[in-house]
Amino acid sequence: MVRPMKRKDLILTVTVILLIAVAGVALNYRTQHYKGGEIYEAANHAYGLLVRGFNVTVTVKTTDGEIINGTLFSVKGSTIYIIKDGEVLSVGGPSSTREEIRAEEIHIFYHGKVYVYDLPPQLGKMGDILDNLTVPAYSERFGGTIYIEGNVSPITLGMLKYRADYKSYGSLTINQISSNGAIITANKVPLSFLKEYLGEYRVYMYGILYVNSDERNLNLKLLEVRTG
Repeated sequence: MVRPMKRKDLILTVTVILLIAVAGVALNYRTQHYKGGEIYEAANHAYGLLVRGFNVTVTVKTTDGEIINGTLFSVKGSTIYIIKDGEVLSVGGPSSTREEIRAEEIHIFYHGKVYVYDLPPQLGKMGDILDNLTVPAYSERFGGTIYIEGNVSPITLGMLKYRADYKSYGSLTINQISSNGAIITANKVPLSFLKEYLGEYRVYMYGILYVNSDERNLNLKLLEVRTG
């Protein structure tokens, strides 16, 4: 016969479960708060996360009391650049005169870990290849070489390069283009960008995947695990 739990035992059990749940969230969700005058510290911390492959979000409370949220794009000196609604905005300290946003408080958010995988050669339709590599993650980026078969438009490659260079932390180099195809080199370019512009093309690609996620979720050779 199974006896019902006593009220005291039930409360203890629920408390333990809640503590475990909270601890699990805390392990995968991290934030750092800075005053506007600590702009150098905020910029250095945020940039360090960005270059390691984390998807970093920034919340700024301006000197006017406005709350602005964006995705970290880059850092130059003490200036933080974020992307909000497709527009790049500059964030400075409370006394800044050059930046568009004067910060009273800056909050840096990031999640999980960055799993760095070796991506062996892949041959096929770009969209199908990327579908097999897409997993639950905060961001997935590719660095490596892509050979594109067919008459790919220079405008298509130009649009992809612009998105990679100016709308995300990453870059793209067009090495060669002809009527038979093209060769490009990607540096931490989001998979979503590659699929949007090259999804219908047949490609041969290889390199490294940077996956910011809560757990290892790809059956590929793991090169490194990066923490914040």
